[in-house]
Amino acid sequence: MLKNLAQNVIFNLKNYDYKWKFKLYIAVPIMTFLILFDWIVKWIVVAKMNENESLIFINGFLNIQYKINLGSAFGNGDSAEELKKTITLASLFVFALIVVFIFLNDKKWIIACSLLLAGGFANLLARAWAPPTIRNGEEIYGGVVDMFVWGFNFLGSANYIFNLADLWVNIGVGVGILCLIMELVSMFTKKNKTEKIEEEEVKDEIKS
Repeated sequence: MLKNLAQNVIFNLKNYDYKWKFKLYIAVPIMTFLILFDWIVKWIVVAKMNENESLIFINGFLNIQYKINLGSAFGNGDSAEELKKTITLASLFVFALIVVFIFLNDKKWIIACSLLLAGGFANLLARAWAPPTIRNGEEIYGGVVDMFVWGFNFLGSANYIFNLADLWVNIGVGVGILCLIMELVSMFTKKNKTEKIEEEEVKDEIKS
């Protein structure tokens, strides 16, 4: 029984539609561009600014403040104690997304996953080259470079500091929600069509 199960699993994996062409020609280039764009912006900020230095980028809309964040997205949990936890969770997040990405075969969901993966992967790898930050007189490595702060305050938005990779993740979540809404609408529409067809068939049988 176990042998048959294993054979069925192998057969299904071999014949599964992974949408490799779409992933290789569309999704991977998108991820590569987003990761490189994020890294270039981080590199420019590190090269041109000192930590905690700030400047106005787009007055009233977006400011730049160079900060090395030891915690999670948007400057949350910025402490040495949170660093290991953040890196562990980020690694698990990226690994899970890679597995999901491999098996996705719906193009819209592949795009959503690509955005999430680009953001998560960019921040995780950027921790390897980010310069150290000083906490309690000690140099600490492994932080991620953040630089953007909203120039307006909407629901506390002015208190958040983030980078482009964080933005990719949030856009990916937004696209994922949109995909979910599309799926629900499609299911609802198909259900209504099926019910109408069944009603028509019942009416035809009654007439006949």
